[in-house]
Amino acid sequence: MKYLIGIDAGGTKSELVAYDLSGRVILKRIGGAGNPAVNLENTVNNIISLTEECTGELGKEGCHFISIGMASVETGNYIELIKTYVERDFGIETTVLNDAEMACMAYFGGGDGILAIAGTGSSCYVQKNGQGEMVGGWGHILGDEGSGYHIVMEAFKSIVYKIDRNMNQDVLSIKLLHEIGGSSRSKIMEFIYNNEKDAIAALFPVIVHAAEAGDALAVWYLEEAARALAELTLAAYEKEFDDHITIGIKGGVFHNSALIRRTYVNELEKHLKSFQIIGEDISATRAVLYLHGRK
Repeated sequence: MKYLIGIDAGGTKSELVAYDLSGRVILKRIGGAGNPAVNLENTVNNIISLTEECTGELGKEGCHFISIGMASVETGNYIELIKTYVERDFGIETTVLNDAEMACMAYFGGGDGILAIAGTGSSCYVQKNGQGEMVGGWGHILGDEGSGYHIVMEAFKSIVYKIDRNMNQDVLSIKLLHEIGGSSRSKIMEFIYNNEKDAIAALFPVIVHAAEAGDALAVWYLEEAARALAELTLAAYEKEFDDHITIGIKGGVFHNSALIRRTYVNELEKHLKSFQIIGEDISATRAVLYLHGRK
């Protein structure tokens, strides 16, 4: 059977989907994180392991093409490294590109649009006339406002501010401290500095659940995140567009919080005259169908 492999490698996990040549999903697998800027060795091992699992089940000889979208891959020479590792091990033509660019192709094919992504990190990808440009996506040191990581870190900054000033912790802060196993200085420092971004971002659902239960501070964190994501989207719009635009939304921050989605759209409505939202969470792996078709 002839098939294609699409891999979406992100800061929290990697998703592999195999498609037959008609676009039907024939296999799905989830693996470890895939951000070479965080850990190159783990990223390569996770991608190779996922691909081995897939080709072992479906047969390597049937795979015609692999596309990999990966966070931070555009820095350094990661694109060439990942491509070399995969093609060396499997002998299958492989394309490696930024995860946002690949996701944009999954949503729009070769058409125009803006993809707003908010998961462990955050970014927008602008696609117009077959050309793409990243807006945001600078990583947690320079940006990532509106991401799951950034939201959780804002909550912990509030926690340590209160500790230093002998202020009582709010209900949300107490819940977050319970999740990390304590409120001592050593516990907080250990959690923040001994964990990678995905482990910190994994506390995002605690804030979502608190907001759904009516916690005012949790609601504020999520609304601020939505405003930051809308502002980034508007910055992306102003780079290339001045009329109707299609905007795709992708990532756990958008799709696990109705409050964030609602606030995000409300903010866009204040500034854009005409836009359409693709609310479906389309797998970035579907870009492999477009990429294979244009070879």
